[in-house]
Amino acid sequence: MEKIVDVKGLVKKFNEKIVLNNVNFSVDYKEIFALIGPNGAGKTTTLRCLYGDIFPTHGTIDLFGSKFVQSIKDRIAVITENRLSFSRFKGEDYRKFWSMLYPKWDDEIFNKFIMHYNLDLKERVDNYSTGMKVILNLALVISSGADLLVLDEPTLNLDPVVKTDILRILKDFVKAENRSIIISSHEIYELEEIADAFAIIKEGRIIYTDTVDDAKAKHRVGVKNEKIDGEIIGTVGDGILYKTDKDGGRYPTLMEISIAYIQGQRQFRPFERSDLK
Repeated sequence: MEKIVDVKGLVKKFNEKIVLNNVNFSVDYKEIFALIGPNGAGKTTTLRCLYGDIFPTHGTIDLFGSKFVQSIKDRIAVITENRLSFSRFKGEDYRKFWSMLYPKWDDEIFNKFIMHYNLDLKERVDNYSTGMKVILNLALVISSGADLLVLDEPTLNLDPVVKTDILRILKDFVKAENRSIIISSHEIYELEEIADAFAIIKEGRIIYTDTVDDAKAKHRVGVKNEKIDGEIIGTVGDGILYKTDKDGGRYPTLMEISIAYIQGQRQFRPFERSDLK
């Protein structure tokens, strides 16, 4: 079945520095895909390659079943990590700008955001609070009508009530039509609420990728010196995460899976392959 995103053998170098090293993952239609990893792991660089801000040194990225071309940019909407804004633009200027860029722009959805969160479109966006800037960005990408949203830390600086709203809206977004979301965030508890699948990236390579449900089914946490027959992945609190098909222990959370894989991969293993199952 055709994937909305299919990344194979992605390598990115800046001068001679390798930032991404044989990254592989795919995203299905109607899926929320989470990219998880520590600072400097390559999450933002991966996203920038996806939406054409930078180009891979090696490897391929297929979007909507074909190679990246400029004409598909109106099918992708992005929230970047740095949240750059035009210094003199008002909220209304952003509405006009985005509605011209995206042929499927939905003014009704945008107006609902403005009314619900009481955004002043006559005010310069530079004068918005940090949280209001985030809400405006979310309103723009969700109203764009794009088929793929690429979101880098989209709920940063939002209060808990608004975060709950936004997570629900993102889930509704992928259900409405054949759309998908790729989201990078350190808020793993939030990702567990909405993500269908995920990839853990460290030191520029994917160390584990799976659906959330399958990952939980394939792992157990053994506590209080309980030993489980399986591969030891790493420690989680006072327990150990095992990859196993045996019973025992308890099922892990996405947070525990993520932490165990990241911390458990501290040994330098140059001959370990990146071909992940």
